[in-house]
Amino acid sequence: MGFSGFAWPRNEEGKYWDKEHFSTLKGGNWGEPTYETFSFELSFYVPHDMKSLIQKCGGEDIFTQRLDTFFTHKIWDQRYHIGLFQIANEPGFLIPSLYNYVNRQDKTAEIVRYILKNRYKTTRDGIPGNDDSGSMSAWYIFHSIGFYPNAGQDTYLISSPVFNTVTIHLENGKTLKVIAKKNNDKNIYIQSATLNGKPLNKNWFRHKDICEGGILEFVMGPKPSKWSKEGELPPSMSEKR
Repeated sequence: MGFSGFAWPRNEEGKYWDKEHFSTLKGGNWGEPTYETFSFELSFYVPHDMKSLIQKCGGEDIFTQRLDTFFTHKIWDQRYHIGLFQIANEPGFLIPSLYNYVNRQDKTAEIVRYILKNRYKTTRDGIPGNDDSGSMSAWYIFHSIGFYPNAGQDTYLISSPVFNTVTIHLENGKTLKVIAKKNNDKNIYIQSATLNGKPLNKNWFRHKDICEGGILEFVMGPKPSKWSKEGELPPSMSEKR
């Protein structure tokens, strides 16, 4: 599909699998090099150093195209796929939020809102996969509040809140209140944000910013804003911050 740079398996002798026996679009079963995932999906997962991954993929524009293709290129006709993306399994959980690392948070908002609306239901089969210790439910809850954690870091990536107001009671007795003004099914894009009354001009924040409670406030709108395309990028291990 015009992209290069993928996770490629080696055998026990250290030799790479040949193209006859390996595809970036296949995998997931016992005996295959990738279990419950495939190389095209797995190759997005460098959560600790997305900056280096984006550079190795060819830069921000190409990486954005790669994400766009991942969410639109359809080769399976299954209920829980969106393009190549499989919301039904954990290996892809972070991928909708990766647009934040190229300052296209508006695209994160679009895909997250679509998933929340079209892949979760209130019926008996309303969760799009095995809830493995609550992971599938947690994905829904975090994004409905308006952000998602990058596991292994203290970073939360902002997406698109569904609820107008959420109050989270923290274990230290403090409360975090998340407010989304002008929020509805059409106003999915963040126009501005404040944290404890101060402008939040980036699409992420750290755990220390909310662990003592406070107020996180979003103003929503029907079109992508300047806010979603500018600001300091989320941290990567290869940077010194």
